[in-house]
Amino acid sequence: MAVDAHHLHPFPSQPLRTSEIIGSTSNQPSFYDLQMGFISPVPGGNAACNSLAPVSAAASDSGLTFNDVVAVAAASRKRPCPISFLGDDVSSLLQRQSLDFDRLILQHAETVRAGLAERRRMFARQVVAAVEEGVSKRLKAKEEEIARVGKLNWALEERIKSLYAENQIWRNLAQNNEATANVLRTNLEQVLAAQVMVKEAPATADDAESCCCGDNAEDEEGIKVGLGREWRRACRSCREREPSVLLLPCRHLCLCMTCGPAVATCPICNCIKNGSVHVNMS
Repeated sequence: MAVDAHHLHPFPSQPLRTSEIIGSTSNQPSFYDLQMGFISPVPGGNAACNSLAPVSAAASDSGLTFNDVVAVAAASRKRPCPISFLGDDVSSLLQRQSLDFDRLILQHAETVRAGLAERRRMFARQVVAAVEEGVSKRLKAKEEEIARVGKLNWALEERIKSLYAENQIWRNLAQNNEATANVLRTNLEQVLAAQVMVKEAPATADDAESCCCGDNAEDEEGIKVGLGREWRRACRSCREREPSVLLLPCRHLCLCMTCGPAVATCPICNCIKNGSVHVNMS
């Protein structure tokens, strides 16, 4: 970064004639006597002024830099300067001041450069921190989403397991119901077949009685058999109505519609009733 520094020129930019310098010094003698303590000009001052004037004219309008001062000082040293108009001490003082000014400018430029570099580093760190913060937020959001999806997946797996177990239960229940229905169908067929046989037996007995005349003992025996069959076909609880209720789990058809709900155990095997099925005998 270039820094423009404006320096005060100790000498005028245009060369001065010897008469003008002598006139100015003769009008103000106290300036050299009080401020600097030097004597009046000596012969050869014109050469000194002519040698110093190009130094000030060599400075650029934008200001002196360290390299320019060194170049001008080297050029002035190359020219012969037998007698200085203001003295060697003032010339060396001006050179030292110019060098000090250049050194201060260089130090200031270095300070500014270091400050700009530090600001660039701070800006880069801020950019990196902002990017890291954004990336961390996005990663955290993705992790939360993954955890939420994992929980949902676990819940769905548990639901599938419960549905599978429920399906197995319903399948077993359907198989049991099907087996029970088959058993009930078989028992019903047996009961219907037995009832048909019971209904055919009295007709056969009546036909036999009308065709042939037997003794009284045979008649009494037939009556007893008919009464036993009628007793077997009657309800085991009231002995009046025909049984039409099949008890579970023993599967005994021994109660009528009226006595079926009121009985808790089977009257034949004394098994505890856990259900009943109505059988239509018509």
